[in-house]
Amino acid sequence: MDENTRPWYTIDELNAWADNYQNEQWHKAAIRLGEELASVGPVGYYEMDAKEWLDWAMSTVQTRTWVGLTEEDLKPICDEWRIVYGAWMDDFARDIEAKLKEKNGY
Repeated sequence: MDENTRPWYTIDELNAWADNYQNEQWHKAAIRLGEELASVGPVGYYEMDAKEWLDWAMSTVQTRTWVGLTEEDLKPICDEWRIVYGAWMDDFARDIEAKLKEKNGY
């Protein structure tokens, strides 16, 4: 019986197959995601391993800075909702911003 058609495999053979399959799937996913992150990858992009790709991808992703609401942002919202803008409204808005920062890891 040919080795490729036998009905059983050793644990080592199955582990090797699984490792190879995972590496192939990771490589395909990494390439797809990398192409979404940047239209031009670094030299050697297609030969990168998972760690090299992740390091590159994380270095290219732009970090975003939190931008809070200004008084000029809040006043039209208060007008629209017929709320008198004042110190309590500003405190309320800052409390909401603080909770959003907490939930979004800022």
